Amino acid sequence: MDVPRRTIYVNNLNSSIKKEMMKKSLKNLFSNHARVMGIDIFRTSHLRGQAWVTLETVSGATDCLSKLQGFMLFDKAMRVQYAKEDNDRVAKKEGTYVPKELKEAREKKEKQRQERLAAKRAKAAEAEDDPAAKKLKTDSSSDAAAGDPDAPPSKRLFMPSLPLECTVDMLEVLFSPYAGYVRATMPRPGLGFCEFLDETASTKAKEALQGFKLTPEIGLEVFFGK
Repeated sequence: MDVPRRTIYVNNLNSSIKKEMMKKSLKNLFSNHARVMGIDIFRTSHLRGQAWVTLETVSGATDCLSKLQGFMLFDKAMRVQYAKEDNDRVAKKEGTYVPKELKEAREKKEKQRQERLAAKRAKAAEAEDDPAAKKLKTDSSSDAAAGDPDAPPSKRLFMPSLPLECTVDMLEVLFSPYAGYVRATMPRPGLGFCEFLDETASTKAKEALQGFKLTPEIGLEVFFGK
């Protein structure tokens, strides 16, 4: 289903009509139903017979869409629909405009972040076959039962009362920024483990994240594991 937007995509226009004449005609036509912010027409080989009309309000765009569907303009029936995304004019008016170069840079940074997380998950999956990881899984039940706040420092931390919607990815986001982070695991919903290179690293992470609000009602409980 099309998402209502302020920009309307128009196609099946008569491409033999000069660009300025078509622009003026579209503006006169759409202005009868809503206030027009701008019209874009591109005459490249694959964009002939198309236009994008940006209206001031979504309701105005919706009214134009319903009133002008199939309208005969220069002997051709217009086809109109909501555009896939709003024109930059809308973002500039609302103060949310982001230049294309900056937008691409942000998308590239996010893609790199996702690739790093994927690499960490792959590394953790490989590590599941080593003896230390198997021991981590085997000892999980006894650790969960203990929950001793006075337990001596250990390079392994465990969280016995996580929200059921919590995932390994969420634990990675919380703990991976701390130096010495190795991996996070969740043997079952609500129970999580994080391993560090040494006790100093795990202690810093534990002190920093103790009580961190995972939800408005639930704070993070972190204990040293065995």
